[in-house]
Amino acid sequence: MAPRDKGPEPDEILQAVLVADSFNERFKPLTSDRPRCLMPLANVPLIEYTMEFLALSGVQEIIIICKSHSDAIKDYIRQSRWHNSKSPSVQVVVSQGMVSLGDAMREIDEKRLLKSDFILVNGDVVSNLDLSAAVELHRQRRKTADKKAIMTMVLRQASVNHRSRPRAEESVFVLDALTHQCIHWEATQPYPLRAEKLALDVDRLKDREQVLICTDLIDCQIDICSIEVPPLFYENFDWQELRSHFLTGILESDLLDKNIYAHLLHDGYATRVVTPRMYDAVSKDILSRWAYPIAPESNMIAGHTYTYSRPNIYKEEGVRLAITATLQENVAVGAKTIIGDNTRISNSVIGSNCRIGANVVIDGAYIWDDCVIEDDSSVRKAILGDGVQLGKGVVVEPGAIIRGKTIVKAGTRIEVNSKVFAGADGNVELLKSDLDDDDDEDERLNTELGNIGTPAPPDPEEADSDSDDDDEDEDEDAGGDWKADADATIDRSFAEDHTIDTAVLELNTLKMANDLDFHDLRTVVLEKLLREVDLTKTKDSAEKILTRWKQFYAKYLQDPADQLDGLRILADYCSTRPAHRKQLPVILFALYNAELLDDDHCIIKWHRSLQGETGVRGVIRDELKNFVTWVETAGEESDSDEDSDEDSDEDSD
Repeated sequence: MAPRDKGPEPDEILQAVLVADSFNERFKPLTSDRPRCLMPLANVPLIEYTMEFLALSGVQEIIIICKSHSDAIKDYIRQSRWHNSKSPSVQVVVSQGMVSLGDAMREIDEKRLLKSDFILVNGDVVSNLDLSAAVELHRQRRKTADKKAIMTMVLRQASVNHRSRPRAEESVFVLDALTHQCIHWEATQPYPLRAEKLALDVDRLKDREQVLICTDLIDCQIDICSIEVPPLFYENFDWQELRSHFLTGILESDLLDKNIYAHLLHDGYATRVVTPRMYDAVSKDILSRWAYPIAPESNMIAGHTYTYSRPNIYKEEGVRLAITATLQENVAVGAKTIIGDNTRISNSVIGSNCRIGANVVIDGAYIWDDCVIEDDSSVRKAILGDGVQLGKGVVVEPGAIIRGKTIVKAGTRIEVNSKVFAGADGNVELLKSDLDDDDDEDERLNTELGNIGTPAPPDPEEADSDSDDDDEDEDEDAGGDWKADADATIDRSFAEDHTIDTAVLELNTLKMANDLDFHDLRTVVLEKLLREVDLTKTKDSAEKILTRWKQFYAKYLQDPADQLDGLRILADYCSTRPAHRKQLPVILFALYNAELLDDDHCIIKWHRSLQGETGVRGVIRDELKNFVTWVETAGEESDSDEDSDEDSDEDSD
């Protein structure tokens, strides 16, 4: 490349390079027809959060570089508040050959678009930071302390189990304790389960009194760069990634003789939406006001009309909510959405112009604009694209992603972690995983950690001791350490005869600590009940447990939606355990007799949803036929008795 002209230095304007492409397919099929940066997060396109953050940090020029869906990005900017903005001004650059961040830097260098220091970010950054102080520190360091400094990485300190840490995307940073110069960087992944070891070059440690080995840093890939950074990518065409290639290349090269520093944040909010799990985590952070002043009622988009009420409920104008519907906590609902009777929504975002029927459960889910969800459906920890239609009684399980405009027929069950789209014939099809049967099992497990609802991996130091208990663990559902903790909590409550309130309080504490929902607690509570029942004398054993702990179980079976969910949990557990399956009618009778399953219509409706099921679910349906017939008869007799009582009262009058 020709040498740069050495003219007078321009004014120290602050520029930013925003890389709009993600260079992966973690959100497919949602990103088949739109870029990740235009996906709605809390009903606001992701790129809006990034642009707002850059504007807040004093950026005067933003260069957006993109390849995929470039027309959609240009159209969005053209119609947005940024189109006529003077500070920052916005320029969109299309690079048809770009397949990595390294290519983006080479394109920027070739076009000579940069005048001075710049902030490098991806289009999926969500932050409430003002980087002005960090930028000034970077500039002063280059002028006075270290003229070889070419980049400052902005890293956020957070606990190891913090919700906004991206699993399987984490790193270890080794820093000089005094200057925070980066000495070593290494990517880490949970699988395979093993204690991590660092191999440090001792030459890098010389003349340093103390170093920091940091495993508690969230790398948002917000970097303050000197104008020297893009030419280094140009000169090293094998550098594609910012950390694994550029950072390690600088650290390991004696020839380049450049330094990189870290700027550690102790407060404020910053992270990237790199996986569906992070989409869920950041959405919850916004709804629960951890990222304030980023919140729905700030109405970042022209025309938004969100208002805030407790407990973290956000509604736009024109929302129609049935009097018996419930918005529990951490819920945002877009304009003109209609929500039917007895529907319960928690920890979720609902888009505009959606129609949600009666007796629907939506928990930890993200429903984009113009969706239709018919009666008796259940959506948990899933993402539905624009215009998805779910028929009556559809169950969408955790981790599922459904592409926009897909129509799912009544009674369909979308399995855990399924990626669904509409085929050419209109039927639902599953997107094939990029990982085939020949791929490494550890790679598959690390990839699945990015799905919504996937439990955290076990502690590597405990893996060896746990291996001796494999036979016992095979009978338990994979659910992470929290299930074991919940089981131990219930065992302790039973053994020590705790009060109901104490037992519930302990489980609620576990719920908050592990970012669970009531479906998770209901699952562990009901599965524990099934394991506690002595199957050699099922009726007596179940009645004994329920006599003492009826009010405890009642906390998790309060309304028809809870009971419908409970029936599904019981059936799912029994479907893989023949001994329990055969006793399921007796257990359901005990629950019904204890008035824990007291909604006849709910039981009947659930049983009817099993029509057409084959295999073990079909067997369960048939084995419960006599019980359901008895419930129907009991319900009719109860209605008849009530009518007779009313007639008798009228006669006496």
